[in-house]
Amino acid sequence: MGGRIPEEIVEQIRAHFDILDVVQRYVHLKKSGRNYLGLCPFHSEKTPSFSVSPEKQLYYCFGCGTGGDTIKFIMEIEQMTFAEAVRHLADQAGIQVPESEPSFSDQKEDERQQMRNALDLAAKLYHYVLTSTEFGKRARRYVQERRILPETVKEFQIGYAPDSYEFLLSFMKKRGFDEELLEKAGLIASRETGSKRYFDRFRDRVMFPIHDSQGRVIGFGGRLIGDMGPKYLNSPETSLFHKGHHLFNLHRARSPIRKEQQAILFEGTIDVIAAWQAGIQTVIATLGTALTEEQARLIKRNTDTVIICYDADQAGQSAALKALDLLKNQGCTVKVAQMPAGLDPDDYIRRYGGEAFKEEILAGALPYTSFKLESLKKVYNLQDEDQRMKYLTEAIDVITDLPLAIEQDHYLRRLAEEFRLSLDALKEEQRKWKIRKKREAKRDQEQVKRNHGNLESDKQMSRRSGPYSVAEKSEMMLVAHMMRDQAITKWVKNVLGADFHTEVYAALAAYLYAYYDQGNPADAGRFISTLPDPSLVAKASELAMIEVPDEISEKALKEYVRHIRNFAVLKEIEEKEKLVRKLSVQDPVKAAQLSAEILQLKRKVHVRKRNSRKKGFLYCLMRMVL
Repeated sequence: MGGRIPEEIVEQIRAHFDILDVVQRYVHLKKSGRNYLGLCPFHSEKTPSFSVSPEKQLYYCFGCGTGGDTIKFIMEIEQMTFAEAVRHLADQAGIQVPESEPSFSDQKEDERQQMRNALDLAAKLYHYVLTSTEFGKRARRYVQERRILPETVKEFQIGYAPDSYEFLLSFMKKRGFDEELLEKAGLIASRETGSKRYFDRFRDRVMFPIHDSQGRVIGFGGRLIGDMGPKYLNSPETSLFHKGHHLFNLHRARSPIRKEQQAILFEGTIDVIAAWQAGIQTVIATLGTALTEEQARLIKRNTDTVIICYDADQAGQSAALKALDLLKNQGCTVKVAQMPAGLDPDDYIRRYGGEAFKEEILAGALPYTSFKLESLKKVYNLQDEDQRMKYLTEAIDVITDLPLAIEQDHYLRRLAEEFRLSLDALKEEQRKWKIRKKREAKRDQEQVKRNHGNLESDKQMSRRSGPYSVAEKSEMMLVAHMMRDQAITKWVKNVLGADFHTEVYAALAAYLYAYYDQGNPADAGRFISTLPDPSLVAKASELAMIEVPDEISEKALKEYVRHIRNFAVLKEIEEKEKLVRKLSVQDPVKAAQLSAEILQLKRKVHVRKRNSRKKGFLYCLMRMVL
């Protein structure tokens, strides 16, 4: 699977897909002028800043700065390498990608593929041991006790790692896998005892394969059968497996989740398997850790509605509160299912069945604010007056944070009825709360100013950065036009060459010179695909998405060049003017000399402005030739 993919195949894939169709599988978009806008799938935001241009076949987020073409989007959203994304799209389009000899740059990807091969083979071996050998007898008994059916064992490829230090290691070595690669894949571990000694990482455990979004095995979760070691053990972090970036069963549940527009989030692998077996297919789980922001974003890409179903104990409810806020910050509508004390979802489903779980547990899930208020009640003894007042104060805090006034009114009325209080009194407390928050925010701002009192004011900073900002903006606009017009690029190359002052624009200009010299057309998407650095891809994507006139006047172009060329002179003038102000009292003679130098520099800028008018002939000639 290694080897460089021919450029003509890459171009064929780009031509086959409309970026709008691809992005809309993951992001809800609305038309806005010539582009489409939506909430960015790569960072948290409440106001849409993620833009897709069907005309340019590009996307760009003005919030986090990520951008690119269709292939780049798949790389980011599916966490794939370039080659993986191209092959993924080629499979969808029915385009044959020819095999070729791997180059040096492909070695890392080849190693990742070998790791996947090892993990896939290990999953098959563990499954065979569980279902078909004497070694798997105890594990089969455990599976039967959990009422996991044979067809479910097969669907989830559940397996068993025997209680041996070299069972997997010996098997894999005989099939040509070296120890170093197996360790990188997280299948074996090592210890130094004079010489390095390798051994199986998973021993005497029921094994649950963990998959990436494409359904490829990237790691394992192992449940101990005996009593030697931790009850649950996941694969270590590897180049393929990052437990905070993946969700158990998402590759199976993605289609049902998108169809029903709802996901059910569990804490445990067994909970997911029990629910799936009972006919509930929109189920996913974290991988032995609390929900992460990356996992919350992953869920948001597939649905706006989530039901959290964690254990009823204190640890489970505390984790649910954290997950609740993370998902809410992603813009999800979140509810929390309430499990009876002493029962986790797997226990409940085995005892009462899937239908009861749906009707009694999922249907009764509490909305975000209701759950937060109910959770607060468990913190305080509401029979005690002081404790009750503390609860009410925190409850008002939760309610006042709600974005809609109608929501705030609803929950304040509920609070007033529940505790037999005056609604007006609660609203007065809410008003005082808002005043206190404003005062606290003001104090925080004043503290920041005190801590940074030695820094320049915003006005000083703005004045100091004048030449910088004008030159940088000129460079930005010039490169934006260069991406759209070969004639402009040729003209800029002759007039300005490498004299850009901002590093990113200097780099983009250099790549544009080379791009057009190779005979390529003015195609922003194609140019961006040639850039080697993610920061350049992001900046070029931003420039491709900004609105610039199709035609730019000769006068405007010359003005951009003049600002860029004058940058060093203006910077020198600014520094000398500062010195003049400082020396005007201490050393008037020196100050006068500097003033004369400043005058000469300003004349130099003026002459440059006059001479720039003569540059127009060259630009007109370039346009005629090209």
